[in-house]
Amino acid sequence: MTGPTDASPEFERISDGLRILDAIVGLAPREAATHPSLWPLLGVPAIDRGALVIFPLAVAACSATDRSGLDRLHKVCAALQQDCIHLFGGDHIHRETVLDPDEDPYGRRLAEVGAHATTPRGVVVWRVRDRGAALVLVVDEERGQATLAFHLVPKDWIWNWPPTPTTKREASRRRTAVKEQAAVDVVWSWPAADLAQVR
Repeated sequence: MTGPTDASPEFERISDGLRILDAIVGLAPREAATHPSLWPLLGVPAIDRGALVIFPLAVAACSATDRSGLDRLHKVCAALQQDCIHLFGGDHIHRETVLDPDEDPYGRRLAEVGAHATTPRGVVVWRVRDRGAALVLVVDEERGQATLAFHLVPKDWIWNWPPTPTTKREASRRRTAVKEQAAVDVVWSWPAADLAQVR
């Protein structure tokens, strides 16, 4: 994705997904740990939902009679997916984690809102710094809008280690993470009313 230059009534590109991930990877460790005041400093639209940060990438109109915008959105998604596999998955060695809606509360929330699989295996998450980054495509036929975004989530939403908590603190954090995921609002539309202020 080259930037927010591609706009039409059927399709609008909002942000460059690789630029967002590169900016996050390039942060100093102290900056990467800052939340939530950091996101506006990246200079791209961000929707701050607490533990979840949504970076809108593109939107498309979708209707039963005109699928052209949705087709373009799928192409953008596929290209970005390949770039992420190359940059964060090790080329032919896939290091992404597939979300299981039956096991993962965050994966369940995405399934509830109709998130489409972005790979043949489902929705995947990559490790980017100390967080998980998921490319999320949601088609809302009722609203007639499809959205593509990067979701940035805490790493403990995706990767729990050790598998069984060994301290009360770990057990408490696990319970909190499950509650956060079950309650998180993953739906957005464009233009977004709850954008973090870009500086």
